[in-house]
Amino acid sequence: MKSIYIKYILVFATIILSGCESLVDNLNDNPNQLTLDTVDPGLFLNGVELSNINIHLGSTVSGQAGAPNRIAAYYSGQLIGLEQVDLQWFLYNVTTSTLNWDGYQNVITPLREIRGRTTDNPLYQGITKVLEAHLIGTYASLFGDIPYAEAVSDIEAPKFDDQLAVFETLQSLLQDAIDNLNNAIGSGVIEDFLFGGDRIKWLENAWTLKARYYMHTKQYENAYNAAQNGISSNENSMMFKPLDIPGENTVKNKFYIVLAGGPNISTSGSYLAQLLEPTSSVSRNNAKTDETARAGYYTIDPESSGSNLGVANELEPQPIITYQENLLILAEAGARIQSFTTGLGHLNELRNFLSTGTFLNSNFSSEPYTYDAYIASDFDAGGIENMDGINPDRALLREIIEERYVSGFTTFMPFDDARRLKKSDSDVAVPFPLNVPTATQNVERFLYPEDEILSNQMAPEDPGLFEATKVNQ
Repeated sequence: MKSIYIKYILVFATIILSGCESLVDNLNDNPNQLTLDTVDPGLFLNGVELSNINIHLGSTVSGQAGAPNRIAAYYSGQLIGLEQVDLQWFLYNVTTSTLNWDGYQNVITPLREIRGRTTDNPLYQGITKVLEAHLIGTYASLFGDIPYAEAVSDIEAPKFDDQLAVFETLQSLLQDAIDNLNNAIGSGVIEDFLFGGDRIKWLENAWTLKARYYMHTKQYENAYNAAQNGISSNENSMMFKPLDIPGENTVKNKFYIVLAGGPNISTSGSYLAQLLEPTSSVSRNNAKTDETARAGYYTIDPESSGSNLGVANELEPQPIITYQENLLILAEAGARIQSFTTGLGHLNELRNFLSTGTFLNSNFSSEPYTYDAYIASDFDAGGIENMDGINPDRALLREIIEERYVSGFTTFMPFDDARRLKKSDSDVAVPFPLNVPTATQNVERFLYPEDEILSNQMAPEDPGLFEATKVNQ
């Protein structure tokens, strides 16, 4: 991994993204004389945020590297790959060239440039640390041991850090971000595509991200405590809100982009779709739950991008870090380390939110949906959430984890949970099937990128798709 100094790329991207003539005021007309020092570092932030969004949500069409979000959905029973490379990914036929680590240069490098030049602005300090923790934490979760301490530096062959050590470092980075954001009253930023410089939204997302990583490492008490300070409303969720720019598809909903390239993906026949289908053998519909609207909203039809009116609609926002995730962290961690009553209370908070229908768009908000509050007896043996008569505490935990699986659609949460729970909580994990009849186990991690293997002599031998990472052993 070489640390490439991308000053001219950053300057060019800044000018294009801002569209402001003021950027070139007082600059020499010779573009070869542009340097980072001539452009306010705050103008880089929008471009960094969009790069981070593309990495997490998958901006590419079939045949190109860079769709971890989609691949994770194949591995967790939520999407079906139908054609070309998406079908191969669905069948676990991936190689080291399937994904890349462009985020180190496209996100981490400019973030540190911004941070190094805004030391007197705690808002920039906090935002850049949250974004760095978000990217690196995703990489660590998906791949296991990764370069971090020596990455994006003058060291051409950075060592791979232990996955657990990376998560510990990210907890410290996020705490620094929280301290910065708490001290950022009165600070401002020039541009911020995600939150418009709203300090409170960034602060709450930092806490939820801390809680997410504590869930990854099974530190449930810490996760519960962090989530208590996390995202407090749906409006404060981190979402990618596609841009309505005529003729510019790259800023549209990422599933819409994929479908515009051909009928490559579908929800039809997925385990997720079966859970939402009222007549299936694994349906989660019951006397207190009607998933009709959510089933329609989640439907991805491969035949025409124009017929997708829900999660794959052209301008439909896509979740990154959400209020729903925070409530479900409180529910699961609370059920584990507090009490049945605590876990049930937080689950019902989530169901109360779902019952407002605000998670749906206008195409589905008039369709039937019901999420009545559960009571303790619903989880007793023979209750509507415990027909097989398991321990009530486990029945509640099973329902919470299933709700995480459903609410987490289009995010990494279902894939993360499947690996986290496989060994320690197999009795309550969502039992989605293998995609290949001859396969003997589910995928545990992603393969290291080919570029890294070839360029970094410190890269270890890749352990393969089915070797659990340290947090899941």
